[in-house]
Amino acid sequence: MAKTKQSKELVLHNFVAKHMHEFQRSHVFEDRKKADKRGKMKHKKERYSLEDRSFFMALVCA
Repeated sequence: MAKTKQSKELVLHNFVAKHMHEFQRSHVFEDRKKADKRGKMKHKKERYSLEDRSFFMALVCA
């Protein structure tokens, strides 16, 4: 009998499992309540004064 040709099987690489060890680690999260008491702000309020925003003043004055 003649030998049958075996087709190459498509190999699917699992990229999630490949890079899993880089991301799945334990992390220590910051206590937000304690940080708030210490004065840490997530977003800086009143960072720029209105005089620094020339585009804003142009809209207001126009």
